[in-house]
Amino acid sequence: MLARFQSPNADRLASCRAPRTATRRRGMAVVESALVLSVFLMLLFGMFEYCRFLLVLHTTNNASRDGARYACVNLDKPSTFPTANYTDGSGQVYVNVQTYTQNRMGGVDKQIAGFQVAVYPVDQAGLDLVPPVVRPKSYSSTVFPDPFVSDPNTLPWNSAPFPDRIAVTIKGTYNPVVPSFLLMPSNIPIYITSIAGGEG
Repeated sequence: MLARFQSPNADRLASCRAPRTATRRRGMAVVESALVLSVFLMLLFGMFEYCRFLLVLHTTNNASRDGARYACVNLDKPSTFPTANYTDGSGQVYVNVQTYTQNRMGGVDKQIAGFQVAVYPVDQAGLDLVPPVVRPKSYSSTVFPDPFVSDPNTLPWNSAPFPDRIAVTIKGTYNPVVPSFLLMPSNIPIYITSIAGGEG
């Protein structure tokens, strides 16, 4: 049998080559991990941001609906009741409509920049249009004021006897945490209105 000739330096050469291959593989693993991780994190943050936005929308819808219901069962309160608490003869304090609505947000209102609440009687002629338009009742038949701006044409909030309606509108701006990273707009306007039938 022929003996296989092996150089005495063969083991040393093999051991010198192994670390280079391992180092190359480690480098490729780092690059691959970075690529996969960046895509994964983008999807993860996108899901978190989208879920946060849905939470804000859902909570705001519920708060405006609860505020409208609260307003329509308190039509006997004075014209200042949307912004000022009312104390009756027995000493019971009724929280004003704006504070009640904001409390129903459960702290989510802090995620809406410029958070505002407006309470106003709804013009029935606007609701009869196609599509319906929710606008405040007005002393003028042509000018319908912005509910968030004080205007002499606006009727008092409790001018909504049955079957007229009361509206509560919440307005503000939602700001995503990382809009440029997620290719989202830097701010999203929030304008949600709920109406309820007056019970006065």
